[in-house]
Amino acid sequence: MVQTTAFVLGATGYIGGSILVDLTKKYPDFVYSALVRSPKDNNAIEALGVKIIQGSHTDLELIEKSASESDIVFNFADCDDLPLTEAILKGLKTRGARKDGTKKPILIHTSGTGVVTHKPGDPNDRLYDDLKVEDIKSIGPNQIHRPVDLKIFEAGDEGSIDTYIIAPSVIYGKGHGPVRNITIVFKLFIPLFLQNKQALQLGSNTIVWDSVHIDDLVDLYHLVLKQALVPTPIKSAYERFYWGSSASFQWDALTKEIAIRLHKKGLLPTAEVKEVSLEDYPNLAVLAMNSRTVSNRALKTLGWKPHGRSLTDSLDDEIDLTLSQLQ
Repeated sequence: MVQTTAFVLGATGYIGGSILVDLTKKYPDFVYSALVRSPKDNNAIEALGVKIIQGSHTDLELIEKSASESDIVFNFADCDDLPLTEAILKGLKTRGARKDGTKKPILIHTSGTGVVTHKPGDPNDRLYDDLKVEDIKSIGPNQIHRPVDLKIFEAGDEGSIDTYIIAPSVIYGKGHGPVRNITIVFKLFIPLFLQNKQALQLGSNTIVWDSVHIDDLVDLYHLVLKQALVPTPIKSAYERFYWGSSASFQWDALTKEIAIRLHKKGLLPTAEVKEVSLEDYPNLAVLAMNSRTVSNRALKTLGWKPHGRSLTDSLDDEIDLTLSQLQ
């Protein structure tokens, strides 16, 4: 029996590592390989039974060759690296052109809900539903992540590759990967709050984003892979696009909760939140842009059932995990 080969990019990351661990448990007969930049991470990845391909995202010929030798490519790495994506697609197209009975290759790519953010100060209350193809097609070509997404849609519609895109929202929860297990989200803000001795927010705007627990996201990838392995007639690559969102939250409310907890720990002298300008704190731009999505395609066509703890219920653990990394 011919074994399914899977090539993974981003295996040492928070998302990719968690999903790779799950894949090796659910699909132990797959032959896995992973691109790993740093030799210090080799042992952790090899312990999962995964072959190491030593290299970086700029080793495009190596990536193209590895993709051409794989039935499935999982890209959990940089979702804005167009040359990387083009190398993956070129390799998969080479594999798809083979006439020896090789299975149609599959790409499962990770994007993000940041693709529907607008410029800071333009809240944009629109809700994007992935079950409505026109919603996804209407996203502007110059949005973050969009050039890569469009290249993948184009390749998927050409027909030699089955392409799938999963676009997670704000991810939280302790990961299960062999290298990195903590979301980057709180590492962006907590050090800044500690440095300024006060939590910060941009003006008084109520900015809404969506969130997803890492365990629920892992489940979503499993369901998408299950769909990909038993393909059904899907006319458009846009119908293989999935938001990874389970619940919405307000950044200002979350910031207040973080401030309260850091103050209780004696790490901030006050639980009050200071309103600041984007000009003074450009790193807080995400707090000035809505990103509103609804994952109806996964919920209604794949039977996805998010069950993880809410972001608020997980907040104490998230803060403790983040602080442990700052010590």
